[in-house]
Amino acid sequence: MIGLYGGSFDPVHIGHLRIAEDIREYFSFEKIIFIPAYHSPLKHPSKAPPQDRLNMLQIATEDNPYFDIDDIEIKRKGKSYTIDTIKIYREKLGYYPFFIVGTDAFLTLDKWKSPEELIKNTNFIVVGRGKDTLEAIKNFLKNKFPEIELKTDNQLNPENPGKVHFFSSRRIDVSSTEIRSRIKTGKSIKYLVLPQVEKYILNKKLYRG
Repeated sequence: MIGLYGGSFDPVHIGHLRIAEDIREYFSFEKIIFIPAYHSPLKHPSKAPPQDRLNMLQIATEDNPYFDIDDIEIKRKGKSYTIDTIKIYREKLGYYPFFIVGTDAFLTLDKWKSPEELIKNTNFIVVGRGKDTLEAIKNFLKNKFPEIELKTDNQLNPENPGKVHFFSSRRIDVSSTEIRSRIKTGKSIKYLVLPQVEKYILNKKLYRG
């Protein structure tokens, strides 16, 4: 089985990479596929162009045989709706996909495009981030999506959709927002991103404006 990891990755940082590796090991995924959005509908437009974000992902994941990238949403352009991508993977894989998402994004699921349809076509792996807790997920599901089953083990069933697996990951206090802010104010981003990603950002003069 594979895990699908969507996001802006603006830029990809060590938190994205380490958490993806933790998830791969814990759930025994054969692959983690990073799917960079062209434009996340609930966020401001990305600060770096789509091709640069894709290039940085390729640089960051090239030495991990368990990581792949799919540029399907970048090629599609426009707003990147998860339901559109999940339907394609549902057909391609022959089982219900597993979509990896942080708690911050998951707690806005009711604002996503066609959330009820999405629930019927995928399972979520929700990654604990910041101060977000399992209790916050429980309360959100109780109020918004009581039909969803919440699980805290690593037993995945690709034959049935509509489950949320809460993964209490290590809390890596790094964000793309912080990285962009540091670059804009002339501060170092060393050890927040991989060296080759830092070099790419500096050479392309990204995030300075």
